[in-house]
Amino acid sequence: MTGKRKLATAIVFGLASAGLAAYVNILLQSRTYTILSHGFRMFGTHLVLFLAFWVAFYAFLRLTARMIAGIEAKALGADLEDRLWQNTLAAVPFLFLLLTPLLFTNYLTRDDLRIRLVLLGVFVGLAVLSLKLFELVPLFKKRPPFIEKWQRRIRDLSLRKKLALLFVAAFAVYNLGTFALVSQGVTFSGDEPYYLLTTHSLLYDKDINLANNYADQDYFHFYSKENSPQRKLGIYGRYGKKGEDYIYPISLPGISVLMLPWYKVSQLLKGPWLTFVLKGSLSIWAVLLGLQLFLLARDLWRREDLAFTLWLFYSFSAPVLFYAVHLYPEIPIALFSITIYRKVTSAKPPSNGLLLFLGLLLGSFLWFGLKYNLIFWPLLLVSLYHLWKRHKIRARILLFLLFPLLGTVLFYYFVFSLYGTISPFAVYAGITSPEQNQALKDTLLSIPLQARTDTFFDYFLDQRDGLLLYSPLYFFMFLGLVEIFRKSKRDLLILLFIALPFLLNYAFFTHRQGYCPQARVLAPLSWIGALLIGYFLAFNRRKIFTTLFWAAGLTTLAITVLLIFHPSFLYQPTTHEVTQRPGEFFVFLSNMRFFLPSFLPSFIKVDNLHYIPNYVWIALVIFFIIGYAWIRTGKRREAHSEGTTPSNTQGEPSSGFRLGLTAVLLGIAFRLWVYDPRCVLYPTQTFTYSTQRQLGLYLFPLGKDVVAKNEGELYLHDDRAYKVIFGSKERLEQLKLVFGSTQGEHDVDIRLFDLPVFEGRTTREKKDLILKAPASFPFRNLYVYEIDFRFKKRSTENLKIDPYLLQILPPR
Repeated sequence: MTGKRKLATAIVFGLASAGLAAYVNILLQSRTYTILSHGFRMFGTHLVLFLAFWVAFYAFLRLTARMIAGIEAKALGADLEDRLWQNTLAAVPFLFLLLTPLLFTNYLTRDDLRIRLVLLGVFVGLAVLSLKLFELVPLFKKRPPFIEKWQRRIRDLSLRKKLALLFVAAFAVYNLGTFALVSQGVTFSGDEPYYLLTTHSLLYDKDINLANNYADQDYFHFYSKENSPQRKLGIYGRYGKKGEDYIYPISLPGISVLMLPWYKVSQLLKGPWLTFVLKGSLSIWAVLLGLQLFLLARDLWRREDLAFTLWLFYSFSAPVLFYAVHLYPEIPIALFSITIYRKVTSAKPPSNGLLLFLGLLLGSFLWFGLKYNLIFWPLLLVSLYHLWKRHKIRARILLFLLFPLLGTVLFYYFVFSLYGTISPFAVYAGITSPEQNQALKDTLLSIPLQARTDTFFDYFLDQRDGLLLYSPLYFFMFLGLVEIFRKSKRDLLILLFIALPFLLNYAFFTHRQGYCPQARVLAPLSWIGALLIGYFLAFNRRKIFTTLFWAAGLTTLAITVLLIFHPSFLYQPTTHEVTQRPGEFFVFLSNMRFFLPSFLPSFIKVDNLHYIPNYVWIALVIFFIIGYAWIRTGKRREAHSEGTTPSNTQGEPSSGFRLGLTAVLLGIAFRLWVYDPRCVLYPTQTFTYSTQRQLGLYLFPLGKDVVAKNEGELYLHDDRAYKVIFGSKERLEQLKLVFGSTQGEHDVDIRLFDLPVFEGRTTREKKDLILKAPASFPFRNLYVYEIDFRFKKRSTENLKIDPYLLQILPPR
């Protein structure tokens, strides 16, 4: 190693060790911090401890770097000096730990500080790990013997064994996800209870007349009456031709039939286990969907690594993972669609049994929802085209048509027997007069074009329910469009022919999803998006886009994990009653001074013409596509002129580029999620006590189960910790708190910032407490205060009916 490199190594490890020593010292000291006493203490034993950590970390980093370099040089046949230098560069992110003392300039509470310290440590650790992994990848082109051995073992497994492994892995992940959601109190919402009520009627009444099921409150067979005794499920159905004693579900019974065996098992259980069994009852279809994508990608490109990559990201991200653990028909429809497409486009001619099976799958579409007509007919025509032209099966095509024709006839007979008309729209509208039909038609046709356009973009880009912001992976399906256009325009037209009628029909009628996970509208078509991503992976030759793809994929998986552990962010409708743009997930990712939703697109049902981020994001997507097409075309032209292949023109990103990119990303992460307090001052509800006295309460940090009244009254419906953050235009010398319940006994812990205020018990009473406010947090032209209020129920009352009161009163 040259003298300059030795000096640089000593400097990097010296500063990295100082950063680690400061970080660990502050982490240890933070246990005693309060709003009145915090800061980096560098005197006495603290200074000795800092110096001891500095020396220890310096020795540890140098020894570890040398040990790893030796292992890498021996295992990979690389140069030892180069390995030492690369390990030095990988340690550079530790220098960001020197910024730790800056966190004290924005101190709110020690809990908030410790969270930000942990985040900083995680980000720095991920940066170090990423630099090492990306730097080692090129060296693994010549793989060590032990890696070759394991790759050979996996490669030599039969296809059946590989599918079995993928099956078990996906099934385990989906059920773990179900368990995580249910353990956090997630039950059934949106359309789910209506599908379940139909399942109950099918199982016990042998019909789908739900009039008696609503009257008898049969929904308490899957909801807990103890937790929600006042729950009343609204009727989501239409009266049949036989009168008001016959209520038929708007949600067609296909998905309810699939849930029948699981529903029967669930009735043997109670509480969370009942919910767990039902929530995971459709996960098997998502598992099979992922396997079909794996097989299709494997057949198309003869690359199992590509097929595995697609399977991994597709199966464990939105929308597939979340609809695997909810009760909606989108996943079965996606599974049936990709299965039919894979088989009819296969080079292997279908057998008679396979033709009947594929026809059976297609013939079931109408029973899952009238909307799937718009996939049924295109897929039917695509199948006929391939069966006739490619497989030339001629008369045997009738075997494929048998069940689609039979299913269609039976469906129209089903509608007629229920509503006395063959119009399928009776499922949604019930029995209507010609005048009502004309009025509905006039209303639909009068919808402005802007509303239809907004709806289309909503499915992809809206920050509440758009696919791309929750699965950035799907940005690369647009690059896949470029590749499939170059490779096979016919296949592109076929995929668009299947997808666009369904999608444009939804947009034309401005249909938005309600209280359900993101991208429901796109979920049944998601396999087409994944297939386009496969085209990108198969034919892209630019390392920069490959790097971006993996960054988007890992970001997608990270978002998925965050949503699993914050399930309330999954349910953000953009229907008529929604007038707030911010998506709660992105509010959560904001901080006190940086509000992320302000920079993200929003297509809720308001006037969006003047909302600038929409134009910016659409332009960025277009630029992304054009840039990829232009760069790829230029590279191909360059490669052709030099007599080389495109793959030969690629170079690995330099160490400097990787280090610079890592530093930029780490700097962004530090600014967004570490430097400022993690609480978000949004939205504000003003409490007016008099013309001279007002407080502004910030609702998002409170979480759910809180009803706020105008006199500073907070009704708490769950016994947990509450972060009550409010602002005042004037500095408060003292505050009055009223807290308690006349219906029960509760343990209570109250803190002002991180200063203890009260720890005790209320027993069927309300207490008054006057507390001094010795500190505040200045924010813009306000003084911000935080009260951490925690209570635990020790009695049997139902907090949903008898909530706990916390009232905040400013001084008179």
